[in-house]
Amino acid sequence: MLFSPEMDALKARMTVVVLRDSEGFFDDPKESEDLQITVRIACEFFVFLQRSDEIPEPDEAEYMAGTIRSGLDWFFSMAQTGGTLTGLKLQMGFGPKLPSTFSELKASYKSVFHQVLESTHSIKAIGLLLSLVQMMFLFMTVYFPSFLSFSGEKPKTDNK
Repeated sequence: MLFSPEMDALKARMTVVVLRDSEGFFDDPKESEDLQITVRIACEFFVFLQRSDEIPEPDEAEYMAGTIRSGLDWFFSMAQTGGTLTGLKLQMGFGPKLPSTFSELKASYKSVFHQVLESTHSIKAIGLLLSLVQMMFLFMTVYFPSFLSFSGEKPKTDNK
């Protein structure tokens, strides 16, 4: 989506925070790839949200939802990794209050994104990164087509 010095700086900064005291956990090529892809998409989504004043245009939202969808396997692998890290407690289900509007999602994502960047512990940063992924899933879900209405009228034809 966006290749710029700004994006590169965000990705590098987030990666440094996660790797800071990870004790070589991400030295494994598979784990490293999971992290790189998750961080890249999390940063792309952050920039997307920051550039969206109001509700995004349908084409832009669809593109971003597709970008999120492209990372599903890596996100789930990161979640599996997070579940094995000492000291990290993860939650699932309907417990936390999730954003219900685009502006709430934008504000919540920005807050958690900055918490990741300011984190002093790698494991905490990984947990917060998973929270960002959950919010990306929420966005992707909102932009998945759903039922609006149905008209039972039969299509009119020119043949009378």
